[in-house]
Amino acid sequence: MTEETAKKPKKYKMLLIVPVLLLIFSIGVLANNYSQTGEWFARSVELKGGTLVSISVQNPVDIDELERILSERFGIVSVKELRGLAGYGISIETSSEIDSRDIIQELESMGIDTTDSSIETIGPALGGAFWYQAQLGIITAFIFMGIIVFVIFRTVIPSLAVILAAVSDIIITLAFMQIFGIELSLAGFAAILMIIGYSVDTDILLTTRFLRGSGLLIERIKRTLKTGLTMSFTSIGALAALLLFGITPVLSQIATVLLIGLSVDIVNTWLQNSVLLRWYCEKKGIV
Repeated sequence: MTEETAKKPKKYKMLLIVPVLLLIFSIGVLANNYSQTGEWFARSVELKGGTLVSISVQNPVDIDELERILSERFGIVSVKELRGLAGYGISIETSSEIDSRDIIQELESMGIDTTDSSIETIGPALGGAFWYQAQLGIITAFIFMGIIVFVIFRTVIPSLAVILAAVSDIIITLAFMQIFGIELSLAGFAAILMIIGYSVDTDILLTTRFLRGSGLLIERIKRTLKTGLTMSFTSIGALAALLLFGITPVLSQIATVLLIGLSVDIVNTWLQNSVLLRWYCEKKGIV
């Protein structure tokens, strides 16, 4: 390292401000949700129990008005609009104590055709069991991910940077799901696991190039950035196409959560992990 380089201010470290502020903001969103509802993030009926009525309709329905009417009749009811290649749909979520037949009759009295409908009822005990298994799956995934990362790199700081990026991806993704009104379902949970895998994939690529690559450090950064962003934007493009066509509600939810997660991963990989690794390499004289 030349004297001129040593004197040059490390302005790249300022990039850490963006992911740090984003993480703090996301923790604030989740904490605010917990203070208001008693839960860090909203869960679907699959993970907490309840009744879900899905109906295919020919034309769009005024969702706000429908939710108001059903809430006056049945209590707390959540109504969402579904869109896809097959047309429009309505998703109605309510307590498992409400008889789904009463909801169907109310919709028919409003002139809504309920011929093409499906009803899913999950008891609180079963929903709680699903939620317990989902939490166990996340914890297990992080444990094995951490073990593999430490075995690969055998150094503390780079390994912790990879794990920090994955944790940040999940926290920020969950926060933006609350902002966009997306409940965590089994489909969303599958997308969360995919985000963990994708985050570790890009961060291992980055860390391997930094620690074991050839050439000057700045050149390794440029090559890795090109490869990593190509991977990310290719995946984002494919997910955007899937979301645009909206083949099924399940695939649309997976695509939406993954789009959020992959966008967040770009920030955490290139403005957080890469900065920490460059800082580490300079401290260790890896140039």
